[in-house]
Amino acid sequence: MKKKTWIILLLQWLAVSLWATVHPSIYVSDADRPLVKEKIEHCVWAREAYQRLKDRVDPYVERHRTDPQWIVSRIAMYWKEGERYTQCYLKNETWERGEGNAPVPTVRMPGMRTWNKFYNVPLEERTPYNETGDMWGISRIDPSAPKVLVPYKESGHMIRSNNVEILTLAEEASFLYWLMEEEKYAAFATDIFNTWLVGTYYMNPILDPGQSSKGKGGYEPGGILGYYDYEQIHDDLALHAAAIYDFTYDYLLRHPHPHLQTMGKALSEVAGTVFKRFIDIGFIRGGKTGNWNVNGWNMMLRPILALEENEAYPDGKGRSYYLHYLTTESTPYHDAIPDILKTYDPVTGLWPESPGYSFGTITMLLEFSTLLKRCGIDILADNSIMQKAALAVFPWMDERANMIVFGDSRGGAANFGTFEHLLAYYGQTGDTKNSARVATALETGIKNGAYKREDADWTGLCTYVARLPEVDGGNGQERMSYSSHHRLVTMKSEKDKENLMAVLYGGRDGYHLTPNGLALQLYGFGYALAPDASGYESYWSKDKQYHQSATGSNTILPGYAEGDIVIRAMEPSVEAGSFVNTQALNPHINLCDMEAGEKRRVVTLVKTAPDKGYYVDIFRSNQPENDYLFHNVGTSLGLKDVAGNPLPLTETGQLGKTYGEGYHWFKKLRKVTYSDDFRAIWNITSGEQPLSMQMWMTGAQGRELYAMETPYTTLQRGLTPENVSMAPSVTPALLVRQQGNNAWSSLFMAVFEPVKGNASVTGVKKLKADELVAALCVESAGGRKDYVFSATSSDVAFSSGKRQAFQGTFGLVTESPEGVEQLYMVDGTKIAHGKCAIEAASPVSASVYQTKDGWFYSSTGKATVKLGKKTYQVEAGYHQPLN
Repeated sequence: MKKKTWIILLLQWLAVSLWATVHPSIYVSDADRPLVKEKIEHCVWAREAYQRLKDRVDPYVERHRTDPQWIVSRIAMYWKEGERYTQCYLKNETWERGEGNAPVPTVRMPGMRTWNKFYNVPLEERTPYNETGDMWGISRIDPSAPKVLVPYKESGHMIRSNNVEILTLAEEASFLYWLMEEEKYAAFATDIFNTWLVGTYYMNPILDPGQSSKGKGGYEPGGILGYYDYEQIHDDLALHAAAIYDFTYDYLLRHPHPHLQTMGKALSEVAGTVFKRFIDIGFIRGGKTGNWNVNGWNMMLRPILALEENEAYPDGKGRSYYLHYLTTESTPYHDAIPDILKTYDPVTGLWPESPGYSFGTITMLLEFSTLLKRCGIDILADNSIMQKAALAVFPWMDERANMIVFGDSRGGAANFGTFEHLLAYYGQTGDTKNSARVATALETGIKNGAYKREDADWTGLCTYVARLPEVDGGNGQERMSYSSHHRLVTMKSEKDKENLMAVLYGGRDGYHLTPNGLALQLYGFGYALAPDASGYESYWSKDKQYHQSATGSNTILPGYAEGDIVIRAMEPSVEAGSFVNTQALNPHINLCDMEAGEKRRVVTLVKTAPDKGYYVDIFRSNQPENDYLFHNVGTSLGLKDVAGNPLPLTETGQLGKTYGEGYHWFKKLRKVTYSDDFRAIWNITSGEQPLSMQMWMTGAQGRELYAMETPYTTLQRGLTPENVSMAPSVTPALLVRQQGNNAWSSLFMAVFEPVKGNASVTGVKKLKADELVAALCVESAGGRKDYVFSATSSDVAFSSGKRQAFQGTFGLVTESPEGVEQLYMVDGTKIAHGKCAIEAASPVSASVYQTKDGWFYSSTGKATVKLGKKTYQVEAGYHQPLN
């Protein structure tokens, strides 16, 4: 190298070193190494996480020692001499062409913005030095199908995911290098990093002359393009590269890429240039608010923290410059944290979007808090909303710690890393009260098998506390939650051997929510057995018409799709200014009565034993033509009369009337005209104790029943029992069509029971159904009878001879062969059965129920309770003994 070049490099190094950041610094410093090693040595979870990390990385590192080109050759690059592009162009959100020829291979742009239905084959099967960008893919819908060579321009996210996978391996190896100080890990990580770094340095940001991305691209502001992705919120290559750079900085200085010498540039200059391109482009692209804003910052934060201080750069823009706009000052293109936190609902702690976005944002913000705390910036101290937002996941989480699915969410496990970040913070600040509260949340996930600390990645080894503090008891469980913005109610039974859960909600357009009608989801055995469909390929695919509309939900079509709802009754009640209930009238019953547009739906959850229970669905729709639609995961659907005889279904090629594009996804229709009571049985799994969902529905005139196949419910494993109704399987569905008979007065009344082995419900009888009152009797094994009453207003009275009387919005009486076991009334003045009754001068919600310890009552006001010859005057109170 020429003497002049060496002098330039030396001067650059001296200039930078005056303000140099000590590396590593993003997640840990060298002073933290003994603490991380101590975790691994003394904590089982950390030792297992560390060993799994090594088991994943070591085979590649060992191969690299004898074949260093193997892993490098699998990076998606423009490898071909003469086509090492320095400028790419897109058209209609798809890669169109490239220009220029760099002195080294440049990193390949993804082929398109949108998803496709393929994911990459294993690394070992990928094409080395791939000059075309065509990628071998496995079908997401049918992974057993032969692999397919997917053309570059149709490759979806396969290019980026390929490079992220390789950079992640390098990132993990770089952590192991820092921890173990073995250079074989650094050699592996830096060969990947250096290839990526110089291959990115020569590439200009992609240009979009047609502005399909809402901007021109390049360095001009506006639109959604990132530097190396068509959406800035997915522009994550630098996110992984920053960690490699941070951990291997000393090794990179000692082993510079040969091309840096050819360029006459120092490592920090080239790395700073590349990282700042990702950051500077991110600063003026993406979205100012919502999840786009938070995701955009997530792409930028680690590269920002990898930078030197402001003085190290000619433009004066270093780490502190950029952090100011994250922590303090919003810009025309991105909100800063103070404005981000205003997005959370102060009552519920919820983000306004669907669950995946709602809890994805708080997970990212809490990771931000961990990283920023290392820079002396505390974003948690005065922002209690962040803790509330983290804990808000519990009402929206099922028994298996999967989040509920609605809007464009796809479901999946809640991220307990959220609580790990909170716990680390409270441990550092000595906040024992909040430490205990968050540790209880983590213990809840661990005890029910939803969370394993040993699944932590390297960042968890760096940041999670070694041991959870001791906690007293369980976290408890809310019975009801309500978000008025999301128009959504969750209902849960008290925890027992078998827990019931239901979700009832109205539609909403925008916020990644959907206009899907007045929809219901039912759970059993920890799973969403009757969920919304969420198996669509992408926002751009045709199957979105089905999955993201009312046709993928359990509702009535046509009519109400989105708009305001009214809660006519809710018990346990959620008070104004609250997200969850604090009291409950009865340990065995939940109720929600929701009205929207011309529809009104009453859903009741009834526990009949520690391991048994059922749901009642009373659905009114004030229109003459109605399709009651119900999907349940499973392998088959059978329709029977109440005596158990199969109904004579015949195949039909069409439905006639359709109420949306999603109807075209209904296949293999079988039909019967039938106006009497009937049963529907969804077979879910087989074996010694098969799972099923069993439905009883009362009859009405003008009905046709259709058993049919609808698309798979999910693309994710583990969300359904034995993965039934996961792609490529189908979802059995029932459509009850009622024509020429208004469904407000001739309503739909159904009882659903999740069953393991033998069913408990033995019969359902309609007592009354008109425009004012719905009443039915649910008979169960052992001679139990539940009498259910629902009225359209609290002043409507119902009686059945001298034996029964009811006036209120909702009532339920349980009778066994030994006599009455419970009375339950919501917003009423009287419920009576034989010699037992609750009466009040003005509407109250009240319940009396019998346990092994005697009779108890709950009431929201004064009432008179009669049990045979005994009469009690009760005041407002919950779970009080009747004395």
